[in-house]
Amino acid sequence: MNEQRKLVRTDRMTMRWGEMDALGHMNNVAYLRYFEEVRIAWFKSLELEYTVGSEGPILGTITCKYLKPAVYPVEFEITSYIGKPGKSSFFMWHELYNANDPTERFAEVEAKMVWIDIGAGRSRPMPDWLREKLQG
Repeated sequence: MNEQRKLVRTDRMTMRWGEMDALGHMNNVAYLRYFEEVRIAWFKSLELEYTVGSEGPILGTITCKYLKPAVYPVEFEITSYIGKPGKSSFFMWHELYNANDPTERFAEVEAKMVWIDIGAGRSRPMPDWLREKLQG
């Protein structure tokens, strides 16, 4: 990992049987769902509320690099990192690997998060309290 990235959380999750596709490995969409779940859990830990009239981060872009097919059964460990904030955005990175063998990595993601006014649907400058958390 790059020294400009800060670890913000590590989660464990178990692959579900129904996530396998016809080729006998986890469907590509399921990887993104795991990454979404840990991102939302981190946002919740920041006590963000997604309601009309509020502000919060949304996914601007996401790139997933699939490294190895995950095959049921497996317990995942997912690490989440953040980068230094820009004016209204910041990057997050996630890694998905075998919780029992960290050398077995399945995927990694780079996601650009954009701070927006939920009601207006437009980007806004990131609040100071979040900027401090990202830099701290």
